[in-house]
Amino acid sequence: MRTRQEGTGQAATETRWPGRLDLEPATAYEVVTRQMVEALGADLREIKGRLNGLLFLVAGAVVIDLALRLAG
Repeated sequence: MRTRQEGTGQAATETRWPGRLDLEPATAYEVVTRQMVEALGADLREIKGRLNGLLFLVAGAVVIDLALRLAG
């Protein structure tokens, strides 16, 4: 449970760590690494989309095959 300090309206946890977390890269290595991780994430999203497409294609083919077998 968070407690408030009198008069300030700030949580006690904010006064223990007054600075905010800086997520900006500090070195060139961190910039390159962040770019590589972001590119990897984009690649994984693309692969996921393609895999989903293949799964729907296979499922659709199975449904059509069953429908044709039952109708014929």
